[in-house]
Amino acid sequence: MNRCRRSSYDPLKAIPEPTWLVVRDKCTQVLEVRQLERGADLRAILEAAREARMAAGWKADPIGRASSSFFCTKDGTRVMVGIERRDPSIARLNHGAPGN
Repeated sequence: MNRCRRSSYDPLKAIPEPTWLVVRDKCTQVLEVRQLERGADLRAILEAAREARMAAGWKADPIGRASSSFFCTKDGTRVMVGIERRDPSIARLNHGAPGN
């Protein structure tokens, strides 16, 4: 019997387009942003960001196989750290525009 197996989507697969490492608060406001090089190893960057948060005393959730972000908590503050494919500065500019 020939079974077709769907390949699983990897949201952290390196791509030739720009990407950003973004930290957002519980209201999705941008707290930190860093543009990443095109074709960068996004999984390694996100894992390093998670390790850095934990080293700084944050409790971080694991990064799922089909996820491009993780949540972490410290002193009652919860943030989301993730890889984004849209420039967060443009998203902030458009967020308050009429019709958006």
